[in-house]
Amino acid sequence: GGIMGLVGARVVGPRKGRFVGHSAESRMPRQNVTFSALGAFFAFAGFFGVNMGVTNSFAYDGVNAMGRIAVNTMLSGTFSALVSVGATLWKERTMDPYSAVNGLMAGLVGSSAGCATMNPEGALVTGCLCGLLYFGISCLLFSFKIDDVADSSAIHIAGGVVGTITAALFTTQALYKIAISDSGDEGTPCGAFYSCNDLGWRQLVANLAFLLVVTAWSLLAGLALFVPLRIMSILRVDKTIENVGMDFFAATSAEMAFRSQKSKL
Repeated sequence: GGIMGLVGARVVGPRKGRFVGHSAESRMPRQNVTFSALGAFFAFAGFFGVNMGVTNSFAYDGVNAMGRIAVNTMLSGTFSALVSVGATLWKERTMDPYSAVNGLMAGLVGSSAGCATMNPEGALVTGCLCGLLYFGISCLLFSFKIDDVADSSAIHIAGGVVGTITAALFTTQALYKIAISDSGDEGTPCGAFYSCNDLGWRQLVANLAFLLVVTAWSLLAGLALFVPLRIMSILRVDKTIENVGMDFFAATSAEMAFRSQKSKL
């Protein structure tokens, strides 16, 4: 999803006036901060349901697994937000609420891969790395003048990459067995930081290969989708609408349609 979004943002191109300078102060003002934060908290609550809902059953320590998943989800999201805010404060010397919102979302995305199979310290590291990588990708997008309005590609790339790698580093064999209701002893994988007959390093290699394959497939699929749409000139709104403002145009069009219908009654 992050790669597809990145390709889409690059092919569509930046909004008019998006990059008028070369500093962070030249960034366009965003939408309502309160609504953005409210949406993030709704997603925050939803991630508890998503992550905890994958528990197979309440049997075989399933109740404890759900509690651990909730703790790991909370830790990853909150520490990612803290790191993102701290990095933004260090670079721009200002507190940006969007860095907290987006950092939170990156940490939640990153928690999904290993929240059921790692201890809380693994989730804490996952969150810190998600926030740091999100901040770095967001800065790179701005440097390369790629206009991702909500930073969604940076959020999902950071969370996806970090979550996939840390799951292969911090997964414990015991928690993996609980997560998938596995009572066997042979062939159960674990993280590379834990000893289980070299299966941890194999899992890390497999996860890295998975990242490369998914990245390549998403890149090609994104180009195949967005480039033809741009060639057909149906990927972007008309320049007149962009100059007027899409929100204003949509609101006035709706009002005119309403008045037209009302006059016919």
